[in-house]
Formats: sequence, structure tokens, C-alpha cells
Amino acid sequence: MKLLRTDVICGKCNNPITQNKALVGASFYERDGQPYCKDCFEAQFAARCAGCSKAILEKAVIALDVKWHKDCFKCQKCKEPISGNTFAVQDNQPLCTECAGI
Repeated sequence: MKLLRTDVICGKCNNPITQNKALVGASFYERDGQPYCKDCFEAQFAARCAGCSKAILEKAVIALDVKWHKDCFKCQKCKEPISGNTFAVQDNQPLCTECAGI
């Protein structure tokens, strides 16, 4: 069986994604039937972290109606990561229980 080789073109930047490699095992993102390279997909569709504004591609912490990278969900006073389910809110920003006096 011969594998068909073809270029998959990014739907945003029009650059080849697979660069004439076999499609089996090639990495690209798809949205609404269009292929995208990693950079274009992240820029156009990925959720943004409320802490650092970078794309979230892994699991996210959802708190205060926004998404955060786990390492970005920090107390706004002591800057330590908030690791439990309990935290306080001040000016719509997270506080650890220690800084909040809970």
C-alpha cells in the first residue's frame, strides 16, 4: 500500500503544514473543516489565560468566570499559586485563604 503524500495548507497563513509528508501522523489543528498550523490556531481560536494572556492548550483552572493556566492562578497579594478549592476574591482577583484571613 502506497501512502498518498500531499501538502496540507493552513487556512489562515496559507503556509504548508505537512510539507509533502504523509498525512498519517502529521500534526495540524482543524476547525470547521479547515486545517491550521499550530501558531495560527493558537492565535485565532485558543482560550487565553487571565493571568498571562497566553494561549491555553492544556487543562485550565476555571475561576472568576475566566480560564487560567494552573501556574498563573496565584494569590494577588503573596503571588503563591492557589492550590485548593478554597480561595477568596478581592477586586475580582483571587486571594489565598492565608492572605484573605480565612
